[in-house]
Amino acid sequence: MTEVRLEISYEQTRSLMIETLGSSGKGQIASLHANIARLAVDKGIAPNPYANSETTYINISPELPRKYKSWIEDIIWDLIMEGIIRPGLGDGDELSHGLPWYHVSEYGRSVLGIQPQPYDPDGYLARVQTIPNVDGVILAYLEESLKAFRIHCLLSSVITLGCASEKAILLLIDACLNALSNPIDKADFIRKTDTISVKKKHDEFQNILKTKIISHLPYDIKENLDNYLTSLFSIIRTHRNDAGHPSGKIIQREHLYSYLVVFPAYLEKVCTLINWLSKNAI
Repeated sequence: MTEVRLEISYEQTRSLMIETLGSSGKGQIASLHANIARLAVDKGIAPNPYANSETTYINISPELPRKYKSWIEDIIWDLIMEGIIRPGLGDGDELSHGLPWYHVSEYGRSVLGIQPQPYDPDGYLARVQTIPNVDGVILAYLEESLKAFRIHCLLSSVITLGCASEKAILLLIDACLNALSNPIDKADFIRKTDTISVKKKHDEFQNILKTKIISHLPYDIKENLDNYLTSLFSIIRTHRNDAGHPSGKIIQREHLYSYLVVFPAYLEKVCTLINWLSKNAI
């Protein structure tokens, strides 16, 4: 076997492993090494070590450098703790009941094919960063939320996700204020949103949205707008408030997972509306 040349981070290595596990549900860790090396070559992340060889690429198994093998062993334990994979083949055979055998858990099978993938924070944040003019504060809180989610600190994760959501809505409200062309409407909006209550600010924005904005929006912005700006915002805010106070209410992992999955689409909708308001007076 020939070693591939890689220069990627630990999180990028994790991204490759998540992608590999999506198509390789069980096996030995050694095979996982080879599959990840091959994926790195196929994606152009590493050069093909057999490019100038007469060996047929389909019949070879490129090898990972030792550093990445060590990282993969660490990532395997991370994924075991996160419930994505389990030691052994999961077939009840005593000869393959533990490491170096592995299998993707039932929970892992239910989530690995979903994109964007909260269990792949590097790929997830790369997706979010494709949104034009996404705010750095939002990215900071979202990254923290993903980290907390992975280690099962669900209260911390939903609080920081709520902070990311709130920052996005506050930026939208600022854009709405700047777009108001009538001085009386602007002064009235400033007066009504002069409060620390994000809910009250959001309610006033919704009034402007319904009376002065919605009828002028193109269809691609208007589509599902209420689901994002009303329903999802309210759900995340409620969970954030429950987690931020000693209410005793614990968010379910599958619920938080679903909010993280849909959050990039929600954020993209908000940013698209901010961009529209920056170019259109209301």
